[in-house]
Amino acid sequence: MKTNFTSDGGDDRQRAAREATEWFVRLNNPLADVETRRAYQAWLMADPTHPAAMQDVTDLWGALDQPAARLAASGWHRAAAVAAPQPRKRARIGMRLAAVTMVAAVVVGVTLWRDPGLIDRAFADVATRPGERREARLADGSLAVLDGDTALTSKMVGDRRVVTLLRGRIWFDVVADRARPFIVHAGPIDVQVHGTAFEVDREAAAVTVEHGRVAVSAADANTGRGPVDLTDWQRVALQDGGSGTATPVDPEQAFAWRRGLIVVDRAPLSQVVKELDKMAPGHVLIVDPELRRLTLSGTFRADDPGAVLEALRSTLGVRTLSVPGFATLIYR
Repeated sequence: MKTNFTSDGGDDRQRAAREATEWFVRLNNPLADVETRRAYQAWLMADPTHPAAMQDVTDLWGALDQPAARLAASGWHRAAAVAAPQPRKRARIGMRLAAVTMVAAVVVGVTLWRDPGLIDRAFADVATRPGERREARLADGSLAVLDGDTALTSKMVGDRRVVTLLRGRIWFDVVADRARPFIVHAGPIDVQVHGTAFEVDREAAAVTVEHGRVAVSAADANTGRGPVDLTDWQRVALQDGGSGTATPVDPEQAFAWRRGLIVVDRAPLSQVVKELDKMAPGHVLIVDPELRRLTLSGTFRADDPGAVLEALRSTLGVRTLSVPGFATLIYR
């Protein structure tokens, strides 16, 4: 598995510290598997700054047997003119360590809340940040076009080409090879093709075909529902734990994001918010749940979330409050 950490600058120590924090969170996940730990070992040996950075993160979270030894280097432990009794000194060290740990927890928590895709992107073979779109060639030559905040892994499993969509939305142009089916796992849905062009949207649990044929089925085999076959300009969305019904799509609106556009037609505000989350870093929050039922229509540039917010204010009469890169609130 290839690991691509995103980086927005800074010196090597800052980068290593950020990556070490991501690894610490990932490794403390009870579901962390052997592949994840092997990837961690590869990262650890890739740069001489990585072991020290991981050690610092481990110390910060109080995972060492003797955390006071690390605190000694900071000077926090130095005695005043009259030394305090040893138990009180240990208590102060423990309180300071607890405070530092709490701050670290808040920083990590806020970072992951602001950018929940951070971990998925860190462990993906190919990924995009919010507001970014990119093309990538998979190992078999198939083309993948990733929307903002999207992450995937790809590998060969026996005679199958298997892609796992960890998050986001992606369009594939698959190289035809009947001897090697192309499989996409995307949360609640599975897609199987031999050669075609189609889109998979994990959050919407939907598949849209541009040309060719695909078979869409529920990842949970216990639903008792068979696969849905799609062909040119058809779409299906998962419903009630199983596959729904194929419906036609408008070629002018389908895949608009690939052209750098966001097209919404009487879309509920909850759907508009999902599009906004892909357009720029930070969360978009609807303060009043009643607002989710409001609808919006229009065509917007995918790199201009401000235009969408302005349309919400002028068309729907809502108010917005934004902290760039962190959060935007929508309220009345």
